[in-house]
Amino acid sequence: MSSADRIEVYTDGQCPLCLWMREHVEPFDRKRRIEWLDYNSPENQERAKPHTLAELSEEMHVRTEAGRWTSGYWAWLEVLRVLPVWRWLAPILSIWPFTFLGPRLYRWVARRRYTLFGIPPPCDASGVCKLHKN
Repeated sequence: MSSADRIEVYTDGQCPLCLWMREHVEPFDRKRRIEWLDYNSPENQERAKPHTLAELSEEMHVRTEAGRWTSGYWAWLEVLRVLPVWRWLAPILSIWPFTFLGPRLYRWVARRRYTLFGIPPPCDASGVCKLHKN
């Protein structure tokens, strides 16, 4: 990745964990290569096509300047690649056993991010919240 590359990061702007991570990553993004986008915004959902709101809500998504999409653990590797201070970690986290354990840990936390970090899950388009579904 060249030093001029930029990425779009699609996260849940209502998730405390997502907000906390952004708050702690932004100080390292001195050249403003990361554009943080809340996937709850209809405008950002349009930008994220062909991904659906359901897909975006499962895990973080990143689109590189070249148009390549990654999600979950792999999306975090793209974030690391644009941060000069943390770039060295990406090659290490791209090999086994990290490629085996990392995605599993990411999915485990992502599925529980609302209960682990104190807010209820979002409601769907019909207004029914996952918390209230049987």
